Amino acid sequence: MRLRELDLAVGMFPTGPENAITDVSGVSVGHAQASSVATGLTAVNPFDVSDPHRTYVGRWALDGGDDATGLGLAEDFGALSTPLVLAPAASVGRVYDAMIQLGLAIDVGLSEDRGWPPAVLPVTGIGQPAAAVRAAIDDDLVAAALHSATRTKVLEGQVGIGQSLLGFGCAAGVGTASRRVGPQMLGALIAVNGGEASHLSVDGHRLGLSLPAVDASRLRSAVAIVITDAPLLPQQLQRVAGRGAFGLTRVGLLDELTHAATIWALSTNAPIDEVDVATGTIDAGGVSEADLPQLFAAAAEALEEATLNALLASAVDPVSGNPLPTDGWPSRIRQQRYNG
Repeated sequence: MRLRELDLAVGMFPTGPENAITDVSGVSVGHAQASSVATGLTAVNPFDVSDPHRTYVGRWALDGGDDATGLGLAEDFGALSTPLVLAPAASVGRVYDAMIQLGLAIDVGLSEDRGWPPAVLPVTGIGQPAAAVRAAIDDDLVAAALHSATRTKVLEGQVGIGQSLLGFGCAAGVGTASRRVGPQMLGALIAVNGGEASHLSVDGHRLGLSLPAVDASRLRSAVAIVITDAPLLPQQLQRVAGRGAFGLTRVGLLDELTHAATIWALSTNAPIDEVDVATGTIDAGGVSEADLPQLFAAAAEALEEATLNALLASAVDPVSGNPLPTDGWPSRIRQQRYNG
């Protein structure tokens, strides 16, 4: 189930064909499930995994920092050349090492343009024993997440890193959505792991649910990726990531109890012209300042809807198709339709 199947929408921009991050040309998403513990990995590839290249990146993080890998290059150069893998916090080192091994198979030099450093985005508070998680995630699981990635339908809910996540008093997980802004496409994917049921809102309309609160001892987190084909510079992508956080606040995911949250924004269309050899300079384009607010709004809309899609998809067991306990909140959304 997805939000639009309930005749509800978020914001003003149209979606892409699949209403998913894969609506951005060249982007793919893969999930892998661990066999011995209820967790897994989710990989987002902005390019063909066998042909990495540098892409511009910007990021936003709650409280000014996070524990993701690849931050040095992302912050100093505004660039990355690896897929982004969402992983349980306890397995970050294992995933990092596996991505290096895969990168070496592509380029023995493992240059900054061909797969180094790996970008692993930790998801905290997954509710599984750290030792079991660390033991369950190995090179094969990382390879499965990366190489099974598809550019068509993105699985949502309790799949990949989404397994065992809780949000707004019920099962949560992975969600995705997209927005078209003129000729440009922007897509988002998020791992939802937090939020109070009483704060859950749809397009500014608070539902007023009374589901039980998540155990206060469990850390709450949100990790999101925004990708666009708009030709944005690193500082512009940083601003897109930061404005995208407004959508997570509006839906009720970010609050005073959130332990960790981060949004990474990438452009698949770097606005760089040829290097002027004589002067050693590069002409870099980018989107004009006047056109950025629409992309800001699109990022917030896509992340808000992706959060709701994660919750709705998680209301159904991905294997059996049977409903999971939700205390009837999807029905509450149906009953509270509105023009928006």
